[in-house]
Amino acid sequence: MTRTDEPHTVEFRRSALRLIRRTTLGLLAAAAIGVLVSLARGRLWWDGLWVLLPYLAVFHFSPLPTPPRGSQRTRLPVRLDDQRLEMSGPGDTTLAIDWSNVERAEIRGRLTPSLHVEPADPERTRPPMRRWQWAGYGQSRPYEIVVPLTGMTPGPGVLRRELARRLPGATQEDTLGLRQ
Repeated sequence: MTRTDEPHTVEFRRSALRLIRRTTLGLLAAAAIGVLVSLARGRLWWDGLWVLLPYLAVFHFSPLPTPPRGSQRTRLPVRLDDQRLEMSGPGDTTLAIDWSNVERAEIRGRLTPSLHVEPADPERTRPPMRRWQWAGYGQSRPYEIVVPLTGMTPGPGVLRRELARRLPGATQEDTLGLRQ
């Protein structure tokens, strides 16, 4: 078996480092805006920085994402291989959808990206889906699955490329969520 014959699997995990980096960059941007506002009002540059103290306290005292007890690693939110798309759901369930059964899969949002997936036949998923079983934030259809991608590694760009490569008849425009 050669290297090109091996099944290509891509796993997307939550990354504490990405979340910390994103939060740090957000706090630095807020500090820069505070300095500019203070200077524009004719005050000392550090006068507006006290507003950031509550945010720094929340960031400092909030717990980092850690693996559940009894396991060495966190569950995979999304896994793609040549046969199926797997997603971790509520509780300890993992839903597998064959690529031929994926009706729609797209990534929406820039600041808080999320993967929106809808199976063509919910009875052919493993395990079979019930209406509104995966109900959550951003869900608008009874069998739609919404997976938040904030803080995932590798990033949404890799997921877009893999979806465009694996979905039958999908274009880059479809996976970007540009076509409705």
